Amino acid sequence: MRLETLPLLLADATPGSLGAWSLLPPLLAILLAILFRRVGWALFTGVMSGSLIVARGDFVEAGMALFRDYLVGDSETVYEHLLILLFTTLLGTMIGVITRNGAMQAVIGRLIRPGRDRRHGQKLTCGLGLAVFFDDYANTLVVGTSMRPITDRLRISREKLAFLVDATAAPVAGLALISTWVGYEVSLIGDVYRELGQDIDAYWLFVKTIPYRFYSILLLVFVWSVASSGRDFGPMARAEQRAISDGEVSRDGTAAPPALDELPDGIDRRGLVRNAMVPMLVLLGGLVGGLAWLGSDQALEVMLGASVLASLASAVMSRGTGALSGRETLVGWFRGGASMFAALWILVLAWGLGAVCGQGALGTADYLVEVSGRRLPAELMPALSFVLAAAIALSTGSSFSTMALLIPISLRVAWELLGAPVPDDPVLLGTLGAVLAGAIFGDHCSPISDTTVLSSAAAGCDHLDHVGTQAPYAFVVAVVSLVVGYLPIGWGVPVWVCLPVGVVATVMVLKVLGRVPVEKGVVSQLEE
Repeated sequence: MRLETLPLLLADATPGSLGAWSLLPPLLAILLAILFRRVGWALFTGVMSGSLIVARGDFVEAGMALFRDYLVGDSETVYEHLLILLFTTLLGTMIGVITRNGAMQAVIGRLIRPGRDRRHGQKLTCGLGLAVFFDDYANTLVVGTSMRPITDRLRISREKLAFLVDATAAPVAGLALISTWVGYEVSLIGDVYRELGQDIDAYWLFVKTIPYRFYSILLLVFVWSVASSGRDFGPMARAEQRAISDGEVSRDGTAAPPALDELPDGIDRRGLVRNAMVPMLVLLGGLVGGLAWLGSDQALEVMLGASVLASLASAVMSRGTGALSGRETLVGWFRGGASMFAALWILVLAWGLGAVCGQGALGTADYLVEVSGRRLPAELMPALSFVLAAAIALSTGSSFSTMALLIPISLRVAWELLGAPVPDDPVLLGTLGAVLAGAIFGDHCSPISDTTVLSSAAAGCDHLDHVGTQAPYAFVVAVVSLVVGYLPIGWGVPVWVCLPVGVVATVMVLKVLGRVPVEKGVVSQLEE
């Protein structure tokens, strides 16, 4: 059974060279998600439509490929995805146990005292986001699930929490000298220079690009400015006004998984701080120690091992201190894990859409590169690379895939246009930094991004509410990065001029556009 027109329209196309057709599935998924607010069905429709296009309208072949190639994938992909799913589930079990035993409430009581206000809660969230620098997945899940009860009591909207978590996850992991991103990025850079016959220190070149990652740096400046000033604008300002005036941290009709929000009746809420701190320290210690011992190339295995130990530690501490019975511990463990399942399904679908848009199928990114691949002045390479990286990450939902495609292409093109420049040429460094930062920007605006999905889940926020409130902030920072960063760098303005100007511009934009939400007859402090 076939769609009669597709075989004719795609007669001359081959997988990976489907032209404008390759844009249809991601655009369809994004459009349906926005119109109907059903992210899961939107993603599934995107994956299925992509599979149909690749199969030339053959429903049988498309259905087989849907599960064989896209939702499951090859053995290496299955292994990596399974580790991430297990890590996320086990982290949910830990949070479920320490919530049920009252330990999270005890931590909240220590962190939030009389006189602590909403700004304190936001700055605390940012501080934790900066501290968990070694992996964006770990950052998102640890900070989001840990801070959610605290921000709820401080009347900080779930949309704001999701933004603070998401905006400090990938940028910090991408800028850190040691993280799960470093090995991947350094290997891509090293491979390009080896093909060019150049013997360079890829890690040192990676370090030199850090000042040129304007979007990542300026977004962190923006996030801290938002948290410390209390100012917001656009959809985020409306969400914050709702939370502070009406006490509704989530929009009507949305809610976080109850297993992680509320303790069941009859459970003692006066828990022990150590019952929460020990599992969290085990998790963080396992992640840092494992990465230092095994290296970032085994980051997923390290994450899984740390989450297993942390989950066990939460159960052992609950039983050892008498906070929970064996049955209550198991109930908290299973409910915590089950609360993550909806997010995990969306995550699998997001991966599937990324796979169907990949080079071996639709070739969405290849088409975007081809369309923008005209010979341009070398001075425009940083700006073009930033815009292109953002477009690819937005349409595929994967910053890693974007980097894998664009780092080789952009470096080779810049090398040719600049006439075999020295490795620390500012335009070359600006081009590389633009790819690394632009991929994160596109990820932040994409409703089909896996990290965006995880941020929504960890914060207990409606996914499209998170994207809708975060995207304007990301866009503003991206425009500043482009105007005072990547365009001037291409024309010879030193980075030590661009970066301070960008910081000032970012802060000024927030000061001009932002406003502090006003409570209606309520003192802007935590009510004890």
